[in-house]
Amino acid sequence: MYSTMIFLHDLNNVKQFAAITAKYDKLKINLISDVYTIDAHSLIGIISLDITDPMTLELPDEEPSEEFLADIRPFLYDETKA
Repeated sequence: MYSTMIFLHDLNNVKQFAAITAKYDKLKINLISDVYTIDAHSLIGIISLDITDPMTLELPDEEPSEEFLADIRPFLYDETKA
């Protein structure tokens, strides 16, 4: 299992992130915000979350590839820059 914090600053970031997750359609990717867990492949699902706070990105079934990690790097939450 892999888990990290991400932050989507605005609707444009949400669209970019959804496009990235679409590349990994065989990979189970969850986003967890507060008490809600959604499929990160779903643009509507992501929009339904509170994007004003960081959220947890979780891959419950496997470790991510280097390519996936590079793709999500711009969205990783850095507490020192918050």
